[in-house]
Amino acid sequence: MPDPYHARMLITWEIEPDYEGSENVGTAQAASELITDVLLNVFADEESLTRAHVMLHIAAPLHEGLTGEGARAVERGEEWTAEVGPVRVRLTP
Repeated sequence: MPDPYHARMLITWEIEPDYEGSENVGTAQAASELITDVLLNVFADEESLTRAHVMLHIAAPLHEGLTGEGARAVERGEEWTAEVGPVRVRLTP
């Protein structure tokens, strides 16, 4: 079984309608931080209330999934996908 602290995973994301990317990261925590940074960047020009909504209702649930169920799936060698609001993420071992 791969060591979850040293395993690498590919995180792929899509934010509807037109922002997508992918990057290799070392941990589910790093994937969560990357998605949070991407969301902050995508919504940088929005009002603070909108950004707060995105962090509370999109980034926080994604963080919970990425670092919980998503991390466990990757440790088992499985792909994991989640969709919250306009954001879809996929972790691949």
